[in-house]
Amino acid sequence: MVTLRSLTAFVFSLFLFGAVALAQEGPAFPPGQQPDEFERIIQQMKFDKPTRIVGRLQAIDGYEDAIWIVWTHVHDGTRWRDLRNQSDMMFKVYPRDASMMDFFRKLQPGTSLHLTVQMDADGNRRVLSLDEGA
Repeated sequence: MVTLRSLTAFVFSLFLFGAVALAQEGPAFPPGQQPDEFERIIQQMKFDKPTRIVGRLQAIDGYEDAIWIVWTHVHDGTRWRDLRNQSDMMFKVYPRDASMMDFFRKLQPGTSLHLTVQMDADGNRRVLSLDEGA
């Protein structure tokens, strides 16, 4: 005969084992199978080829002679895509040379910059050129 105490213990053990099984299921997306949106952002941030972007100057990094920008647009090869509806993507870029850094130092924070950027051999995002605009 089943007692109330044994029934309660049985239900509790089912609940406990179910919770442990759910906790062990793992991430919502298996590694390498992120949704297309995540994959697109990851690929954009690699800059493995020259990429035209627009960003707002956020700050000058005088220690590393670089600038911090908030990325607002990217040219995907056919058109400009607005990135402002995504969370602010701020990152550091390094100038092509000392004269470009001198130019950046004269700018005010918030200045819009049209740049062509590519990852260099050291893994830094390097400004290849300043572009005239969209």
